[in-house]
Amino acid sequence: MKAICLATLAAAALLAGCSGEKSDADGDGKVSIGEAAKVAEAEGIQPEPGLYKTTVTMTALEIPGMPPEMKDHGAGLVRTFEDCLTAEEVEKGFEAMVKQGQDGECAYENFALAGGKLDAVLVCEAQGRAIRTSMSGTATSTGADLTATTALELDGAGKGTMTATIKHERVGACTAK
Repeated sequence: MKAICLATLAAAALLAGCSGEKSDADGDGKVSIGEAAKVAEAEGIQPEPGLYKTTVTMTALEIPGMPPEMKDHGAGLVRTFEDCLTAEEVEKGFEAMVKQGQDGECAYENFALAGGKLDAVLVCEAQGRAIRTSMSGTATSTGADLTATTALELDGAGKGTMTATIKHERVGACTAK
């Protein structure tokens, strides 16, 4: 989860248990990671400790000036990683879990979850650039199924987009190290 895109998507999966209602507590027009975490904690929704598997499948890549023969380049690319969420990490709360591994400042432009359905826009500032990811899908305390579209500023190519599906699921207990 060292790459900012993967950290962003994992953040969405971890925070998927919170409601977007009244989550902009300070009224600045953004829902900070901390504000979203407080809503989740207030509602008593918390991820379960255990081993989680996250599979990110790229479904589309659009870059200005891309030759037609490269239209589907990258589509179908799959990255899978596993991460152990310990009871101690769960006890520290959502904010600590989500901030782990992030290289930039992130806040939600929009964050709503009702009845397990998520609709959110997360903006992260990293390396002098804003990375804007729109997400929608479903989430529970043991996983999430999301579609995410990330707007990218590409050196020399302009603005592009990358769309991916994300399946985040608890697959069992953590293995001893």
